Amino acid sequence: ILFTVIVASNGNQVEAVVSTQSTGTSSKINTTYCTEMIVPHCLLLTFCILFTFIVESNGNQVKITVPNAAGAGLYLGEKGQSCFQTCYQQGLNCNPVIQTKNSPLVFSQFKLSCDYVASNWSSSFEPGYNPSSNMCFGYMNVPAAITCSGANPKIQRVCNCQAPVKGTTTLGTGLSNSYVDGTEQWIFSQVLASGDTGVMSHLWVTYPASDDATMVIRYYVDGEKEASIQFDPSLACGVGFSDDYAPWGTKWFGKGAVFGSWFFNFKIPFTTSIVVTAQLPSIHQNGFYMIVRGSTNTPLIVGDVTMPSNARLNLFVVDAVFKPLDWITLANVSEDTQGYYFQITLSVQSRNLNFLEGCFRYYTAGQTFPGTLLSTGAEDYFDSGWYFDAGVYHLPVSGLTHFNQTKEGVSMSAYRFHEMDPVLFNDGLQFVWRNGDVYDASGIKCLSQEGNVVGDPQDSRVQAYTWVYTWN
Repeated sequence: ILFTVIVASNGNQVEAVVSTQSTGTSSKINTTYCTEMIVPHCLLLTFCILFTFIVESNGNQVKITVPNAAGAGLYLGEKGQSCFQTCYQQGLNCNPVIQTKNSPLVFSQFKLSCDYVASNWSSSFEPGYNPSSNMCFGYMNVPAAITCSGANPKIQRVCNCQAPVKGTTTLGTGLSNSYVDGTEQWIFSQVLASGDTGVMSHLWVTYPASDDATMVIRYYVDGEKEASIQFDPSLACGVGFSDDYAPWGTKWFGKGAVFGSWFFNFKIPFTTSIVVTAQLPSIHQNGFYMIVRGSTNTPLIVGDVTMPSNARLNLFVVDAVFKPLDWITLANVSEDTQGYYFQITLSVQSRNLNFLEGCFRYYTAGQTFPGTLLSTGAEDYFDSGWYFDAGVYHLPVSGLTHFNQTKEGVSMSAYRFHEMDPVLFNDGLQFVWRNGDVYDASGIKCLSQEGNVVGDPQDSRVQAYTWVYTWN
């Protein structure tokens, strides 16, 4: 129905009264409402809103009630923005459904004096406005849904943004047959309703290239300007040196195909919002696919550990070359902080295997050397022995995902979970490993800072991801 209305709003509901002839009815309607609205002082506004409204009639008047409509509607993004970005900036969530009814009125509320091009929709950044050419286009034969992640550096997208919905639900998205390159691309965003909590619990990503180490996935938690969680998917899934062995998997991560196909099921909690992005700095790569998924208002439980709603997942990253017998801090959590050390991936390249003699240990506030020992050597910590003499393995708690030894040197990567044997702390944590180790006069290792060096450890390049939940 096209009519002139006077609108009154209390921030949560909109009521419109019009003169009409009708019998007494009540209906719930989902539609796109486009009209010109005249308000006092002779101000004429043109607007177009997609919403659900309730129409009630007593025969002389029609009362229109719009539930929870404050702030929701169509927005015109900035140049190069996806609808995830546009809606997120408004504190709203992207709705992929945009109904244009093949009419340029979809642009009218943005006060654009553009030239309308009656063109069929053809790209994920349409309907759109090109400020350089002053063209509004792509509003005809729009599909049932348009990916919220589509963007073009020259185009301002029309986006349908909706208010956060309170309650328990599953959230996420899938992006198919797209591309990834040096521009950071928004894959997903979600703003929570006040009082709700969320947990991201699944990531799957693939593209037809063998070097996964240059891919960067980022999670921006609760409005962060800099992502606290940033990783390449291969190392996050326990694999160094772009080893493409597949298929294999645990319940937490794995690899389902030779190219990409990494899945990652770590639980990433948030309390207000989450943004997930992807970037491939080295090249432009087509055939990019990605899935992210999570839920709202579900308990944060890992193994036998139930964590509070304000818990955060922290990623500690090490990427450096260390001298023989150097101490390597893999995670450092400040005092007065509680938490749970959950998982590590360790990737090392060295001239020989003597770096494996190094022992893992942790310290809490007030502890001095030797701290609390977690291993008697590196391969022991990963539930193997004798310098990984059984080769590559993928077990539920631990695994060796890469092992290569030549006369020039050795490279390896391994993972270890603390789901079955949680490492909990109440007053900070320092998690430490050593590049090689020493033994005392009785032949015991790990309990001396100085002594007889085991073998001949060399300079080692160490990459490590250590995942720790913290709360106060």
